[in-house]
Amino acid sequence: MTTLTTNAEPHERVTRMLGYVLTLGTQDAWFGFRIVIRKRLTLEERVSLAFMALRALDPADAAKTAEAALGCDGGEVAS
Repeated sequence: MTTLTTNAEPHERVTRMLGYVLTLGTQDAWFGFRIVIRKRLTLEERVSLAFMALRALDPADAAKTAEAALGCDGGEVAS
């Protein structure tokens, strides 16, 4: 069994959930997504996802978002 075959089901579930979250766009949906990716993705996959999501933002928004995620700024997230 290849790595691609082994990882297909968890990745399909994460992809489906991401579609739901983007469609709903609610805070509750995003917090639910966090639970799904923690269960379905490896640490390396979650780190890569977080890294590339931050790189997709301009530097100031990336810094605000990272600080908010880590609880360093009182909870303000870039919008």
